Amino acid sequence: MHVADPLPVVIFDLDGTILRSNSFPLWVRFLLVGRISGLDLRQRAPLSLSAMRLLLLRKFGKLSHDELQRRLQLAWRVATENTNPAGMHRFEAMLLRRVRTNLRSLLRLLVEHQIDAVLATAAAVEYAEPLGRQLGFQHVLATRSQRLAGELANAGNLKRRSVANFLRDVGWHDRPLILFTDHQDDLPLIRDCNAVFWFGSTGMLTRVRAMATTTRFIYCRDMSPVTLRAEILELCDHPAGSSVVGWTGSLSQMTLS
Repeated sequence: MHVADPLPVVIFDLDGTILRSNSFPLWVRFLLVGRISGLDLRQRAPLSLSAMRLLLLRKFGKLSHDELQRRLQLAWRVATENTNPAGMHRFEAMLLRRVRTNLRSLLRLLVEHQIDAVLATAAAVEYAEPLGRQLGFQHVLATRSQRLAGELANAGNLKRRSVANFLRDVGWHDRPLILFTDHQDDLPLIRDCNAVFWFGSTGMLTRVRAMATTTRFIYCRDMSPVTLRAEILELCDHPAGSSVVGWTGSLSQMTLS
């Protein structure tokens, strides 16, 4: 008896993909001056000063981007260790207003559990995880809290490994992959995907396509919500190797260490 090939897993990037902009500078600004419920003045002032000092160190080249993010995560953890961490709700609400219009209908499929999906992002887990839950994701892979000095964010090769490890752990490692992204930083993961829905510039798409020749790219930045939803449903309704052009392989051969 013929057994149908597995349906794909859909992986979403956050910044510049689901969101129209990068959440990191917005987060920095929120830590500097944003209204955070649950923090009184004695807690809020040290957080603002810490964020300002770290931002200045970054501007003078004393900190890498990843180290700035790590120390901001630490400052947030210190500021909220004796209070309700729900203070990020105002920030999450602001980000929800920045979700791309043509993705809103598609994201509702997550809430309806019609597709298996993962949010994989370099954004800090402090806000990426609750935001992901509000968007409908059951699985969120973000830059973890309590990193050691020098430990990288969940980006590039590290993001590829975190996705591979997750898929292995839940038994999805032999399924085809579809990726939604906007940037060549995801090239390590792009190369392992069967299809990529691209939200970045056309110039960058040309460069990435030349470096990932076995991956099918679908430019969808200006695609209508109806067309985008139909495209992903068509791919998710077809078994691997059917009429979907460029459908190849899985993550079963990925390096998981």
